[in-house]
Amino acid sequence: MYDLLWRTGLTLIALLLLVVLAPGAASPVDHQLMEQMLGQTPEARIREYLSAVAEGDRHAAQNLWAFSDSSNPSLENRRSNITADLLAYGPTLHFQILDIEWWRTCCEPAIITEPGQAGGARVQVLLGSQAHPDRIYTFDLLVPGGYWGEAAGNPVRRWSIVDIYPQDASPLAWLWR
Repeated sequence: MYDLLWRTGLTLIALLLLVVLAPGAASPVDHQLMEQMLGQTPEARIREYLSAVAEGDRHAAQNLWAFSDSSNPSLENRRSNITADLLAYGPTLHFQILDIEWWRTCCEPAIITEPGQAGGARVQVLLGSQAHPDRIYTFDLLVPGGYWGEAAGNPVRRWSIVDIYPQDASPLAWLWR
C-alpha cells in the first residue's frame, strides 16, 4: 500500500513539473488539469462570483467581472445592475450550471466541442434563492488576449467574466452568436 501511494505521489509530482516547467510539451489534458488545480476554469470563476454575491460582497463580485471597455456605458451599467439584482437573492442563493458552449477565439471564432482549445465560454446558469424564483442567466467568459491553443503550446488559461445577462437579453461585451 505504501509503495502504491509513493508511486502515485511521484507520478503527480512529475506531471506537475511537466506542466509547469515544460508547457510546450504538455498536452491539452495537462493544461486543463493544471487549470482545475489552480481554480482557473469558467466554472470556478462563476462559483467565485456567485459566492461573493451570496456573501453580499458587491466589491469582490464586481472585481471578478472584468470591465475593460470604459467606452461602453451600457456594459458598466449592466455590471452594476446585474450585480445589484443578484445581491438581492441573498445568502440562500443557489445555482446550477446547465450548459457550456465552448468557443475558439483564434483564427476564425466558432463554437467547438473541445474545451481544451477554447478561449471563450458562454455558460447557462440557473439561479434562485428562497426569496427569488429560479431564473436562467448567461455568463460570458473569455481568456484575455485570446487563446491560441495548440498553436501556442496549450498554456494555462486565465478566465475572466466579461458579461452576465438574463437568458432573454442580448450580450453587450461578446457579440459573437
